[in-house]
Amino acid sequence: MRVFAISDLHVDFRENRQWVDQVSDFEYRNDTLLIAGDVSHQLERVEAVFDTLNEKFAHLFFVPGNHDLWAREEGASDSIDKFNQLMDLCADCDVITQPLLIHDVWIVPLFSWYRLPELGADSLFASKKGEDPSLRMWSDNRFTKWPIAAEAVVDFFLNLNTPYLSKVTQDLPVITLSHFLPRQELIFSTASEHRKVRPGARDPHPGFNFSRVAGTSLLDVQIRNAGAQLHVYGHQHRNRDRVLDGVRYVSHCLGYRRERAWNLVCELDEGPMQVWPHVS
Repeated sequence: MRVFAISDLHVDFRENRQWVDQVSDFEYRNDTLLIAGDVSHQLERVEAVFDTLNEKFAHLFFVPGNHDLWAREEGASDSIDKFNQLMDLCADCDVITQPLLIHDVWIVPLFSWYRLPELGADSLFASKKGEDPSLRMWSDNRFTKWPIAAEAVVDFFLNLNTPYLSKVTQDLPVITLSHFLPRQELIFSTASEHRKVRPGARDPHPGFNFSRVAGTSLLDVQIRNAGAQLHVYGHQHRNRDRVLDGVRYVSHCLGYRRERAWNLVCELDEGPMQVWPHVS
C-alpha cells in the first residue's frame, strides 16, 4: 500500500475542481489518500469531491480546514455545527476521520485550529514588519462563528483527539495529519525552497502576517504523543518536506492558480504526493 497526500483543494475554483477530476482513475486503486483540509465551504462540493476520489483510491482520510468550517450556508448555525455536519458527511461517504490501522501503518487524523498570539503562548506567532495586527482581511473573521470563547476553540479540537491517541500502538509506523501547522519553523522557507519560486513572485498581502493564524505548538505535542514518524499538513499553501527532531513534516497543497504560477506550490502535474513509503 502507498499513501499519498494533498491539501487545500479549494474546489470552489473551476480549475481546481478540474485538477481533482483529472487524477488518474486507475493508478491509485490500491492506495490511500490523506486530504489535509480546505476542500470547500459548501458541503455539496465536499461531497462531490469525496465521491470522485473514492472512485480513484482505496481509502480516503480527511481533516477539516478553516474554509471547510465557514458557517456561510443556511443549515449551519455555527462552525461547530458545521464541523458536526462534515463528520456526518464523512461517515456517509466512507471517508475516515479517526485513527485506523491499514496494512501495518497507523494513520491518525488530528483535528486542530490556530491560536491567535493574544490568546496563548502556544501560538506560532512571529512578528512581521509592516503587518496589520487587526487581521481585517482574514475571511475567518467574517465566516467562522463559535458558540464558545475564542480562547477555547483550539482546545475544543485538540481534546477531540485525546481519546484516540491511546489506541495507537507505537510498535508500528504512525502517520498523522492535520490542516494547521504544528511548528513555527515550517512557516519559513529554506534556501532550497526559496530557489524554486519563480522570479517576480511577491507577497500579495504585505500587511498580512500568516503566523498569527498558522496553528499551535500543542498540535506537535499530540503528533509526538502518537509516535508519528511522518506528519502531513496544509493551510499555508507552500510545499514543505523536512525532518525536524526526528519527525518528517510534509505539505503538498493545490492552492490557488497564482501560487502555482509562481511555484509557491509546485510538482502537482503528477497528482497527489506519495509520502509513504518515502520516495526520495
